[in-house]
Amino acid sequence: MKGESQSNSLYLNKHRTRRKPLGFTLLELLVVVAIIGILAALLFPLGKSMIEKGNSTKCVNNLRQIGGAIGQYINDNDGYLPYSAGPSYAGVGTSYTFSVWQAPLAYYLGIGQLSPSTPYTTMPSYDNPSAKHPFNCPSCKTSFRTYTANKYAMGFLPSGATSPYPRRKPLAFQRPTQLILITDSQTVDGQITGNTMQFDDTNYQTIIGTRHNGKANALFADFHIESIGRATIDPAKNIKNN
Repeated sequence: MKGESQSNSLYLNKHRTRRKPLGFTLLELLVVVAIIGILAALLFPLGKSMIEKGNSTKCVNNLRQIGGAIGQYINDNDGYLPYSAGPSYAGVGTSYTFSVWQAPLAYYLGIGQLSPSTPYTTMPSYDNPSAKHPFNCPSCKTSFRTYTANKYAMGFLPSGATSPYPRRKPLAFQRPTQLILITDSQTVDGQITGNTMQFDDTNYQTIIGTRHNGKANALFADFHIESIGRATIDPAKNIKNN
């Protein structure tokens, strides 16, 4: 009996020693929270950078589509580019208007239509910062139609006036690889509240937007796309192209 009692006692003691406390201690919990906080702080900038890289890629795709639409317009208009700006046309269901270079391109991009009675009629969401169409850069959440056109490259036709910027044909450009056609506008630009839908050599520093890590995506006259910084723009080569 005594031996059996000792055996039972040893068995119970053996299994008691295997028991571990359940859950975390306060110290362990604080350590886990601290590690999670450090990882989040390290990964947040990386995640933000990846999102912006994705937005920049979508922006480049927008400009590629715009370039394709310009190419179709040139084929249909005796080799001429659309004017960078001029008499505007009203959008559907809004009091906003949109500039000449965008108005005909909306049709070629599949977000508008051409007809004799309503030359340029667009979808109702055209003037909406969240509308997903090629005239809205995904990095800009506060403005719509966030690209601006080069007056010198595409010409400018003000109402009732003689234009100092004649209508252009790409074949006449001396250095098309250097000449900017369309590029990002400033974040607050793109709404028809001022002359922000086009730029020239006198105002490009305030109109061209550098929302992609300090650079702007730009469509050039040879239809290639690249990122540029405002400080690297040479007005004589990249804007006037004399």
